[in-house]
Amino acid sequence: MDERKVIVVPRAQSGRVLRELRLPHPRSGVPASYYADTENEVLLEVATIDMNGRRSWLGDGWVSSDGSLSVMTPTDPLFIYLGLFTTISQGGDEWKYVDVDSLRLETNDTMDALSIGALLDMSGVRRRALHALCDVRDISGDTVARIEPAKVVAWLRRKCDPGRLPTVLGSVGGGLAAQREMAVLVSEYLSGFWVARLFDEFGGFAGLLENDVLVRRVQAVVFDAPESYALGVATPGSGSKMPMKEKPKTAKEKQLEKAALKAKSITSFFKKKDPSS
Repeated sequence: MDERKVIVVPRAQSGRVLRELRLPHPRSGVPASYYADTENEVLLEVATIDMNGRRSWLGDGWVSSDGSLSVMTPTDPLFIYLGLFTTISQGGDEWKYVDVDSLRLETNDTMDALSIGALLDMSGVRRRALHALCDVRDISGDTVARIEPAKVVAWLRRKCDPGRLPTVLGSVGGGLAAQREMAVLVSEYLSGFWVARLFDEFGGFAGLLENDVLVRRVQAVVFDAPESYALGVATPGSGSKMPMKEKPKTAKEKQLEKAALKAKSITSFFKKKDPSS
């Protein structure tokens, strides 16, 4: 019998049937787990906090030794489309037109045809992706499309609106610094090709050095103690305990500690006395 898993799901999807998909991550191209609410055309990505056996879950009548926590969060499917079209329509110095529905036939190490088909079947998402990212033509009833770089960059710039900056990252300031921080966040869903073009819009990668916060990206939060749960702050080192300042001892505590050092242990009363002493 499998152990229970603890998963946090958006309220809007909590009572719905979700379809598991294996789609290439838009940055790495490596297959990743997604769940689709196909009725509402919402795509959820899954992130798991692995507690490495140091935590467990205690529920109402059940205990799970697997203390990991999986979180499903909505993600923009257009990032998946951008990754797919970049892979299949990039050809030399020009982008080539491809038959959109031909993606349904792609099955290899990074693409699962059934999952790609489920993504394409979300018609509203498909229309939005083609409109925002591509030059689209109809040839003999078949829809063909190719990447339109100017459209992609314009869409990415909208994604980098400083108004979208999470509150927890507000310390970076506003204006261009906030836009660059948003660009860093968005770049986590882009291939190197589009990352370079996105940062060109904001003065290039050298601009990152203007703000320390942008180059100190938190890669993971180590859950060693409640003090390390502060969002966006990693504990010192990898897996190390956070240093705790000792509270000054009161006079009474010092007196009790001194008395404890003089006291005999209880086992000493049961030891046989040495006859020679």
